[in-house]
Amino acid sequence: MARADPTEHAMIRMELRRFTSRCDMQEGLIQRADSLREVARMTSIQLPYKLANELEARDAQRRVAQKAEERARELIAEQVDAFRRAEGDFQQKLRGKMRDDWANLTGPLAHLRNWANSRLLVAEQNL
Repeated sequence: MARADPTEHAMIRMELRRFTSRCDMQEGLIQRADSLREVARMTSIQLPYKLANELEARDAQRRVAQKAEERARELIAEQVDAFRRAEGDFQQKLRGKMRDDWANLTGPLAHLRNWANSRLLVAEQNL
């Protein structure tokens, strides 16, 4: 019924353009983020109820989650590389800091905790 009303359809299209541009902006912010806490905070973007059935809106939301996952993986890889280069007691400090940072991986990024732990384990075994 809402689709039959041209005004309602135009409002939904306008809201969709607004949401997709917001998602594009969020992707740029995620790409520039330099901590896992920022990435995790910016990952969760709420889909307005009016746009729940719109595929374009869901795609935009999914792209944000993918960008966040890519950036989080990059940051984790940088942390593990820094751990490999560190020596002795500093490795212990880095390990604790990394685990604290990884605690911020929640919601859509929660599965990266296990991945990060496995990367750290491999790095420890290679030492």
